[in-house]
Amino acid sequence: MAIQLQKGNFLHKGAYRNDRTVTFTFVTDRIDTVTILLYDTHTFKLKHRITVPDSFRIGRVYSVAITGLSWDDLCYLLKCGKEVCHDAYATAIIGRESWMDESRQKNGYQTFGGFSDFSYTFKNESPKIDAADMILYKLHMRGFTMNHGLQASYKGNYKGILERLDELSDLGVTSLEFLPIYEFEEIIYHSYQKNTGKTVKEIFEAPYKTNYWGYGKADYFAPKASYFGGKKESLHMMEMVDVIHEKGMEIIMEISFDDDVSEDFIEEVLSFWMTTYHIDGFHLLGAHIPMKRIADNPYFSDCKLFHDNIPREVLYDENDRKHLFVYNDDFCYPLRRLQHHMDGNIADFADQLRKQSEFFGFVNYAASNTGFCLYDVYCYGEKHNQSNGEDNTDGSNYNCSYNHGVEGPSKKKNINRVRLMNARTAITSALLSQSIPLIYAGDEINNTQEGNNNPYCQDNAWGWTTFAKRKSAQKFRAYVKALIDFRKEHTVLSCGSPMQMTDHLHLGMPDLSYHGKEPWIMGIGAEKKAIGILYNGDYARGKNKEDVMLMFNFYYGEETFAAPKLPGNRKWFYVTNTAEEEFSPADEPLKNQSQVIVPGGTVTILIGKECS
Repeated sequence: MAIQLQKGNFLHKGAYRNDRTVTFTFVTDRIDTVTILLYDTHTFKLKHRITVPDSFRIGRVYSVAITGLSWDDLCYLLKCGKEVCHDAYATAIIGRESWMDESRQKNGYQTFGGFSDFSYTFKNESPKIDAADMILYKLHMRGFTMNHGLQASYKGNYKGILERLDELSDLGVTSLEFLPIYEFEEIIYHSYQKNTGKTVKEIFEAPYKTNYWGYGKADYFAPKASYFGGKKESLHMMEMVDVIHEKGMEIIMEISFDDDVSEDFIEEVLSFWMTTYHIDGFHLLGAHIPMKRIADNPYFSDCKLFHDNIPREVLYDENDRKHLFVYNDDFCYPLRRLQHHMDGNIADFADQLRKQSEFFGFVNYAASNTGFCLYDVYCYGEKHNQSNGEDNTDGSNYNCSYNHGVEGPSKKKNINRVRLMNARTAITSALLSQSIPLIYAGDEINNTQEGNNNPYCQDNAWGWTTFAKRKSAQKFRAYVKALIDFRKEHTVLSCGSPMQMTDHLHLGMPDLSYHGKEPWIMGIGAEKKAIGILYNGDYARGKNKEDVMLMFNFYYGEETFAAPKLPGNRKWFYVTNTAEEEFSPADEPLKNQSQVIVPGGTVTILIGKECS
């Protein structure tokens, strides 16, 4: 059958196949002779050159529908004038099907555009989880599955994620945030030009490092082929999203945009993933994200959007479903400064615990991928990034960490006990804060990166999440699960609107109040290192109206807290203290209903409920 060309429909940028016809729509930097170069997907030899008629353009946008070729074994590049380039809108990438494939060196690490199959029919709708009910879990698809006891074919790809979804659901996770799962170049290499006398030839050296996280220039419209099984990556990506939704969880994509990416392009990328793959939200990285433009786009009014610095006027202009979230490290450092006696301020910490808005939200975490993982915060006083190959100059020098007497692993039981206690205190603080709590993958089982606070290039045990079977790790996970269950049962801890610190509904006590050695304190002095926070359960969203009292003691020694007298027949019941390895809720009320002693560096949780 002869090759036939027709003017395209200009509807979707990229290359879209419909049976025997592929429609190419693309934008060029200038009006020039444009050629589609078609290559064999196995040999990468050029098979066809198809020049696009000048009449098939509107301005600098070209669209052509091509029939008469066997598309299954073809991939493509674009040529504008003399310049051969990638299609920025390619929905599939050919040539990177295997992770860190060093044989690509002989081909100059070249990749090509491919043709996606979008025939998958979604069976499940998004659960549309309310912000107040979210438990966010951030993970790296490859790192999460490489050292998790999975069979070889499930390691480093979406199959491993599907295999472990029930485990995450059991933990209480509602929303999964993935580090980049769109197509990026994981091989970091050097190249240089060599003059042979007749021509200038580009020489490509062997890989010297891995872009493990995936930040940097990318093919933003294509799922990562090595994560999603090569040529069927689009179908497998859709399948994964569908199963995540079936499990009652959301999927959030982290996308890192370079500064040279246009605002139009950013909007198109988000719209594509949301409409084509049913993505629930995006964590946007980059200095020039057009948040106002994105927030004003009616298509994104139900889409959850996370960014580290959303302009105030954008946040307060929202009046629909809460979907804008400030996502940065404002929570973790006031916490760490208090824990490690680095001029911490209890008032700043209390403000971080209660921050909330009826218009927008926040994300709170004790650790994330851009810094020490949780357990390393209490094992290392300094970063140890030498293996990154940058003389330990990369990664933040501001960590507010402390090693408790030994830099790195210790065999001393008391040091390990204190480290675990501090880790429990930190994750308790994050999980019981008013905003959306985030767990970084592995923090629930004390994963360590051995002091590397920037493992962006560590495709190994340092960068992977190691799911240890040791007893202490399993106990820590059980503790985290109990905390999540407690948060979900006591919705007063996650109100969608800010606490007023008054009894504005006349329910007998303020919605939130502060307490110290004496009850009902009005102010928090900068010299203080302890605070009791009482949440009036009658202000809870759900049926559980139990009061919750959190007693934070960041002093070295024990501190006595006043337990305020509760109205009616309510009594205080002990739930847990972070010095203990396990949740141990009491069946009987506290004998001393007016005072509670809290060990140094820990949090005690009480509940107030009816007692006959």
